[in-house]
Amino acid sequence: MNRKKPTRMQKKGAKELLRLGSKVLAYRRDLLPETEVKNLENAISALKDIMSTKSLQSEDLEKKAKKLDSALQKSGDLFYRKKSWVENIEMLLVAAIVVIGIRSFFIQPFIIPTNSMYPSFYGMKPKVYESEETPNFLERTFDKLLLGASHYKLEAKSTGFLYLKIQNRQSFRYAKAHFPNGKFFFLPTTVREYIFEIGGKDHVLQVPAEFDLDDLLKNKFVGEEVPNLISVALIVPQDQGFTGNNRLKLSETIVQKGSIPLAFDILLGDALFVDRMSYNFISPKTGDPAVFRTGSIDKFNRSLGVPVRSLIGEDKYYIKRLVGGPGDTLEMRVPDSIFTNQTDVRKGVPGILYKNDVPLSVNEAFKKNLERTEQLSIDPQSPNLSGFPGYRAEGLLTNRKPLKIPDKNSSNNPTGKKAYFALGDNSTDSLDGRMWGFVPENEIIGRALLVYYPFTQRWGLSN
Repeated sequence: MNRKKPTRMQKKGAKELLRLGSKVLAYRRDLLPETEVKNLENAISALKDIMSTKSLQSEDLEKKAKKLDSALQKSGDLFYRKKSWVENIEMLLVAAIVVIGIRSFFIQPFIIPTNSMYPSFYGMKPKVYESEETPNFLERTFDKLLLGASHYKLEAKSTGFLYLKIQNRQSFRYAKAHFPNGKFFFLPTTVREYIFEIGGKDHVLQVPAEFDLDDLLKNKFVGEEVPNLISVALIVPQDQGFTGNNRLKLSETIVQKGSIPLAFDILLGDALFVDRMSYNFISPKTGDPAVFRTGSIDKFNRSLGVPVRSLIGEDKYYIKRLVGGPGDTLEMRVPDSIFTNQTDVRKGVPGILYKNDVPLSVNEAFKKNLERTEQLSIDPQSPNLSGFPGYRAEGLLTNRKPLKIPDKNSSNNPTGKKAYFALGDNSTDSLDGRMWGFVPENEIIGRALLVYYPFTQRWGLSN
């Protein structure tokens, strides 16, 4: 009879049996009868011994492996009979613990929903199409993968003029979206719901709750110079399409059934990794793009007696740039010429931000906002090439009214917590510390580290 050496797979299988046998003994020794423990010990010992022999033969190895397999079938319980799914679950649990640990102590993913930090970071932004240029399936798939773009369109189910229905004096209402528009396709999520009317029929369009479709509609159908969409609805005379205080006429030409009067992509906001570790060793500093939670900010500012103009009223993650810390004095100084040279101040009066009597200019965002305000003070019609609009004097930072940030041990800080002040780089479109006050240090999660998605020119380290 031919005797063969064991194959590589046989040796690997035998090693796995030994590993499982040792695991069963370690976990179940106290639960098993003494005879079963003895059988397992003998089978494990016999397989170990034969594997250590130099003239190991295939049939001998198989015989000892079957003996241990038989013992494990009887005594292994879930560790053996259903070992594959049990070990997969163990592996997933270990992976989950590692991920949670990394997220809690090292880095955390964060997606920016709004454009309060534009152009340093992008929130959701639209890309509008004319009806004849709407992308095909392949183009939409490509944009989805590279840019995180989601496609939306309004297709006319009838013929007539295009109206937007006004709902409780608002352009939209909040609603719950389900499959396939819910979060991860099937989880219910809050959305903005716009109702259009064409030829007497309602057409419903839902967009993410953080996305402001008003600006897109205003720019496409009404005009960029109009301050906001609702102001148009309230001033359009009845003979121009505004009837019964409930709708705004968007089209001056008849929309044909089957046509697409509105098509656009919503590009995903920048996806960041947030450095959660550094602030365990160093304090946040001026200029940091910091991510923080808002849950206790309202209570913190009430304790400080801060005369805020609005409350946040929710626990969310925000990203803003820190412009001052404990003990610093901030002041917005509006150049005199801004008041006399017809600068557009509908979105706030441009000013120069000072910290401790020195204009803030320690990084690009501060420099560009400073330069933009100086440009507007000289020529209010100058083009904004950088995208930074200049800081605006509003709320707690009105013109030439210094704001002292409470120190941890100051008499007007009963909380005993360090306070920081944060502004959005896009000052004309940012709900920030000017409106709701200071950020307590314990709510600051970390510093924006890098943009990992989408794959645009902003990909890479943050600043």
